[in-house]
Amino acid sequence: MEWERARTDEQKEQRVAEIVAATERLYDKYEFEEITFVLIAEEANFTRSNLYKYFNSKEEIFLEFVKSDIKLYVKNLVKSFRFKRKYTFDGFVSIWVKSLVKHKRLLDLIGILFSSLEKNCTEESLRSFKYSTKDELKTTIELICRVFPGVSPEKATDFFYLQFASAVGLYQMTNRSEVQKKVLEDPELKEFNIEFEPYFKSSVEYLVKGLLDSK
Repeated sequence: MEWERARTDEQKEQRVAEIVAATERLYDKYEFEEITFVLIAEEANFTRSNLYKYFNSKEEIFLEFVKSDIKLYVKNLVKSFRFKRKYTFDGFVSIWVKSLVKHKRLLDLIGILFSSLEKNCTEESLRSFKYSTKDELKTTIELICRVFPGVSPEKATDFFYLQFASAVGLYQMTNRSEVQKKVLEDPELKEFNIEFEPYFKSSVEYLVKGLLDSK
């Protein structure tokens, strides 16, 4: 294909979407450390110099990738709730947990977000990322406050950060390599063989109880 630089905002958005899609395909096959700027350019059918017209580094591309996954997660989370009905404690917990379980790739990406991506990008790209995720956070907080009238936005924000920290930590503990799985087959090590979903469900239950007690 003959490469042509984007001239309009719409064309630029299309180019960025192509780059993110290429990065997504690579992430299905390789570890983050194995993916290079050159590899992304080849997968997106860009030259390295053309790719630099849109991003300064691999980390900046991954920020856009994470942004895309966050938007998708929040969109699906909001669609999971119907606001003309009331939700029981168990009903809310079940929907909340299942919504995040469907987006385990996001948990994997968040695992490298603060340790690598944010520390290796420009101030401009990080600021743009933060403002975008701020909008998604606002939508999520509004959802929580609508499900539980009387809960303050501040308490809903606390709940969101604590449950997400729990989810990311538990995912890192339970997303095992083949070697880890083999070792944990040992009955003497069964206390280490925990699973993500039931432990995350327990965490959300504790946090929702605290959220409702604070009303």
